[in-house]
Amino acid sequence: MHSIVFGFYLLIVLIFLATGAAIVFHLLYYKINRRVSGVMSLIYAIGAVLLLISNFVLFEQVDWNSLLGNFKI
Repeated sequence: MHSIVFGFYLLIVLIFLATGAAIVFHLLYYKINRRVSGVMSLIYAIGAVLLLISNFVLFEQVDWNSLLGNFKI
């Protein structure tokens, strides 16, 4: 059961990373001010990494077998 949930979680993380990459690309490509664009991209990237780390830590703390133990596939 844990591998199925982890697969769905990995899919969501990959979608988050792809969306984040698109946001950073547009921040850098369509810039009005180069300095502001670089700072905003750095702030966004640091925030995204911190959110992913905290999300993964919380995800690993959930006991999926007891939560979804009666769920039959």
